[in-house]
Amino acid sequence: MAIFGGTGRAGRVVVEQALQDGHEVSALTRNPSRIGPHAQLRVVGGDVRDPGAVALTLKGADAIISTLGRRRRGPDVCTEGIRTVLSAAAGNGPRRLIILSNYGVAESRNRTAYVTASWLLERAVLRDKEQMEALVRDSDTQWTVIRAPVLTNGPRTGSYRTGTDLRLSFTAKVSRADLADFMLTVLGENAYPRRAVVITS
Repeated sequence: MAIFGGTGRAGRVVVEQALQDGHEVSALTRNPSRIGPHAQLRVVGGDVRDPGAVALTLKGADAIISTLGRRRRGPDVCTEGIRTVLSAAAGNGPRRLIILSNYGVAESRNRTAYVTASWLLERAVLRDKEQMEALVRDSDTQWTVIRAPVLTNGPRTGSYRTGTDLRLSFTAKVSRADLADFMLTVLGENAYPRRAVVITS
């Protein structure tokens, strides 16, 4: 699998679990020294907005996982990065795409206090995720969008709730380890094709 965002806090956990589960992983990062080494890990140095680096990362992959995230002050890396990934994957590239997003965007942008507060505090981040989702939905990939609440550093418990219609409260959270577990489970079971699903502990 090709993983984008693999040196972020969530992405590192996805890479670790994927390798533990026996997958071969290709990961793109601007700082190769921050990841690996591992016999089943190929690290590609570069930026997710660089078509050449993305194409090299996708070479030989059967699926794509993205845990890209935008900083409060910075470029729209989720939108720009996924646009590059989708372009590079068009044609003979991987069709399966598992992508991390945030609860509160697109059709989950409901009128709850949780979502209202999220947009007040993280407007740029959520806008980037919403634009990213729009690109994914318009693609011909077999995508699954996973919308997460606040992420924590808790353990991998395997005990979490998921669903396409979950409405979250201020206390909603999930560990990065359980998020990674769910992303890999969705990939392995080919679950939720062309659907967005929410996860919470």
